[in-house]
Amino acid sequence: MIIGWILLLVLAVAAVAGRRLRRYPGGLRFAFGQEHAAARHDLDTARDALRELERAAVKELSGARAAALTADAAHRHRVRKAEERVVYLHRPDRGGFLDELGNLCLYQHVLAVRTEEWSGDLPLAGITVRSDHTLTAAHIYVTDPAGRRHLVTYHLEHFGEEYVRKFIVDVHNAMDIARAFQRDLPTLIDEAEAELDRARNDTTGQSEAGRRLDEITARQGGDPRIPRARHELDAAQARWQALTGRRPH
Repeated sequence: MIIGWILLLVLAVAAVAGRRLRRYPGGLRFAFGQEHAAARHDLDTARDALRELERAAVKELSGARAAALTADAAHRHRVRKAEERVVYLHRPDRGGFLDELGNLCLYQHVLAVRTEEWSGDLPLAGITVRSDHTLTAAHIYVTDPAGRRHLVTYHLEHFGEEYVRKFIVDVHNAMDIARAFQRDLPTLIDEAEAELDRARNDTTGQSEAGRRLDEITARQGGDPRIPRARHELDAAQARWQALTGRRPH
């Protein structure tokens, strides 16, 4: 056990020494000797100065690029949602599911009916629905826009009367909403298409982010600090090489 810990310690020391020798090439006395501490400090100062400038530049430029991508994604998302809204209003289809009772299924815009004689979707805005009840069954009568009547019967031993009555209330409420939707549909379509035009034409966020990115790119391209720091690091590396015969990275 002790030998294992000693081996780990030796390996750790060797790794540290190896990294230091790579950082300050030329031999142990240049990498560790106190007499060359000033030379090492000279090299470290030049390295740190360049690293900090490059890190700050990368961070600033990355932030501007991310902002430009975010603005572009936000614009595309807004346009896509507006397009989806226009498509939905022109072709509402069934809409979202609301409730179900046996062979009747209620959606936002239609009542789906399944009987032995007929199956299909009936628009809520164009139908009438009524019901009556006996001691053993509930009868729901649906009249479609063409005047055809559909009968769906529920035996109360399988479907509670209270649940059937609640479903009928839900259907009538959905019919009122569907009729209001159809009444307002032309206005809703106009508003949705206007919003789509606004979304497509509003590139303010993209333009501002793009200008910011261009400004940072141009400023960094003309910034003399990084080239100067690179030159100073090159000079520090040359001084180290003159001292040790080895050029550091």
